[in-house]
Parts: sequence; C-alpha cells; structure tokens
Amino acid sequence: MAATHRILIFSAPEAAMFIDQTVLMADGYDVVTFSEPHAVESWLKNFLVDDLLIMAHPSAGEALSYSAELLETYPYLPIILVSSECTILLLKQALEIGLFDYLTFPVDSSILLLSVKRGLARQKSWHEWNRFARVLADLKDGVILADLDGHLITINQSAGEIFTPEIDQPVGMMVSEVFNHPDLLDIFKPQNTFPRRTEITVEDGRVFNVQASLIPEIGIAVVIQEITHLKELDRIKTDFVNTVSHDIRSPLTAIYGFVGLIDRVGTINEQQAEFIRHIQSSVQHITSLINDLMELGRIEAGYDIQMQDVNLLEIISQSILSLDYQVSEKMQELTLSTHEEVPVILGNPLHLQRMITNLIDNAIKFSPPLGKINVRCRAEASQLILEVVDNGPGIPLADQPYIFDKFFRGSNLSENTQGTGLGLSIVKSIVEKHHGRIWLESSPLGTTFTVIIPVK
Repeated sequence: MAATHRILIFSAPEAAMFIDQTVLMADGYDVVTFSEPHAVESWLKNFLVDDLLIMAHPSAGEALSYSAELLETYPYLPIILVSSECTILLLKQALEIGLFDYLTFPVDSSILLLSVKRGLARQKSWHEWNRFARVLADLKDGVILADLDGHLITINQSAGEIFTPEIDQPVGMMVSEVFNHPDLLDIFKPQNTFPRRTEITVEDGRVFNVQASLIPEIGIAVVIQEITHLKELDRIKTDFVNTVSHDIRSPLTAIYGFVGLIDRVGTINEQQAEFIRHIQSSVQHITSLINDLMELGRIEAGYDIQMQDVNLLEIISQSILSLDYQVSEKMQELTLSTHEEVPVILGNPLHLQRMITNLIDNAIKFSPPLGKINVRCRAEASQLILEVVDNGPGIPLADQPYIFDKFFRGSNLSENTQGTGLGLSIVKSIVEKHHGRIWLESSPLGTTFTVIIPVK
C-alpha cells in the first residue's frame, strides 16, 4: 500500500472509540484524526486524489449537513459516514448528497477496511476518467463516439464546433439528428468496412481528414483532423508538377523525334547508334516519369474519378492480356484464380485497370524467368479481395514500411532495374480513392500484395 493514501478521521469525542485506527494503519494507510472542523478544512486544502474522509458522529443529521458543505467545495472527496443513527430517510439524504458509504455503530473492522478500499478505488477511477476527459476536451482534433444503434455517446468541443455549433447537449441523440453532413453520416453506417478513412469539406471550405474505427462492444469512434493547409500545399505542388511536366514533355518529344531521324540524313557508325539508343532510352524513362507524376497528381487531386458499376474480373482479364508479351518473353506462368461469382463494385474502370496492371507488372518484373505469378480474386464479408502473388526474391523487411512511398526503390534492386518508383504510390492512391486498403507480405520466397475494396 502506497504511503500517499491518506485517511482523515473526523469524529466527535464521544464517537472516536468506534473507529479502530490500528486496522487501517496495519494495512499501510496514513491515518490522521481530528475533532475540530477548522482542522479538517485546513487538511483538505492539500486534498489529494488518494485521500479519503471518514466522519464518525452520533448525530447523523449533523454529519450529513457538514458533509454537504464539504462536498460543495470538494465534490469528488470520498466520504464514509459512521453513525449510530440509520433510517431510510437518512440513507436517502446520504445518497442525494453524494456520500460514498454509510456505516453504523458498532463498526466491523473488516467492513470498514473494505469500504475504504472501495472508496479509494472509485477515487482512482474517477481521477483517470477526469484526466481522460480533460485531454479529450482540450484536443484540437475532433473526436466523436457513437454506439452501433447510432446514438451519440460523446463528442468533444472541437468536433462540436465543426459540425454541431448550434446544439448544446447532443449526447444521447441519434447521429442523424445531430449531424447533417452526408459524408460524415456515411461514416457511421455499421455495415461499413473498418477502419475507414475519408476527407470531408465543410461549408466554409475547410478540409478534414476523418478516420473511423470500430470498437468492439462499444461503437464507432471517429477522429477528425483539419488538413486544409496540407491540401493547399498539395494543390500548389500538383500545379507546379503539372506545369513543369507539360513544359518538359514538349521538348522531350522533339528530342526523341529528331534523334530518331539522325540515321535518315546519313550513315552512322555502331558507336553513334549506341549513343542514340542511350538518348532514346533516357528520354523514354523521363517521359514515363513525367506521365506517372501527372497521373499521380490527377488521382490525388480527385480528377477523372467518376464512379460506376465495375466487374473487376473483366478488368483483371484485360490487364493480364495486355501484359501477355512480357510474360511470354520471360517464359513465366501467370494464372488467374477466382470464384465463379464476384460481386460488382463501385469504382473507376481506368484507375482500377491501372492499379491491377501496375501490381501484375511488378510481379512480372521481379519474378525470375520461368517464375510463377498467381492473381486471386474473391468476395468475403461485403468486400472484394484481390491478391497478386509472385515467387520473386521478396522485399527486405527494412524496406517494407516505405514500399508505397514516392520514388522509393528497394535496397535489393540493381541500378539497371527499370521503373520510376511511382508505380506502387499510384496503386495506393487508387486503392484509397476507392475506400480500400492495401498491404504486402514478403519473404525470400516471394511477395503477396493484398487489396481490399468494399463491394457496392
């Protein structure tokens, strides 16, 4: 027992004999006894969360009146009243005042000790909850918690100022009665796939990143973070990339075209032909990089993201067909494993095809000649699961957290390995625009990329 657990016994002289202090002291409590009210008030000026007051008085009425005065100043002080009087009316008054316990003379030592332990345990729980409540109230990020039936459990001040500035006491109301933003209401649908992330723009133009998690047996917890400044920076970056990319792509096209015409104006030797091939290869690489940058910028900005009913199996088949030459060139085996019926999803066909093509192209590129690649697609629990499995050398564990970062290249790749370093960044952006998730599992025996997208 920690020495900080202080117990004050305030007793009338004629009631002091009814409290056995030795039992409390033997259990490790720091016990102080007073018989004058001014001494109690002086002690309470240094009131700690681990303190407890035992009030012993033959007159329960007087003790209750004094307890009520103390609790007005120290509303969370646990008080145990010990008196020779006990009636239903007195017990009712004790509950209304907020006393923790009510014991009668003579006091059984074991019962007193149990009451003290329970009182201190409640005090500790209240202190932890109060600390959490203060943190929640002062957070600049918004926090909302609702049960699975749609009743609001809690909402902090930041979230209230964003979405419910006109409602003073929304707790207990249905979320549909409290909020009117359709994107926020959509977050609280229990049939959603969790965790879930989206961006919400409010009427004044501010943009918020909203992340929702399903808390078992409690409900849906939503965290709201303003990202207006980040979106503005991203817009500036996208505009810059698009402008520079456009200005660079035009002269690159001219360079590539004119270099291809050199051999038409005269004979060139083998060394000159090699130089021309290097120039053409470099121009193609830079052009691919610019194209990927521009596409990634459009995806992140939400351009060309019109959604429609999509049969993912058809898109997978088209992607496999478009990569048939690369597969044949490396004499690899590419198989498609799927269930007979795969539900329709809501998506953008062009973006989904780019996502699937990038994943399969990666598997082809990093699998050895005669390697095996398996594309699997199945429906499970209102979501579509796509897996691309290869038997390449795998991705080092240290590289895996960064594999979706822009321009990241694995540490086990040679300098001659082709690629812009943007393919998986594009894949991740497309997955997120479709409210999905992507992750990888890798070992020296191969890599599996898994994509989950909610069905329509």
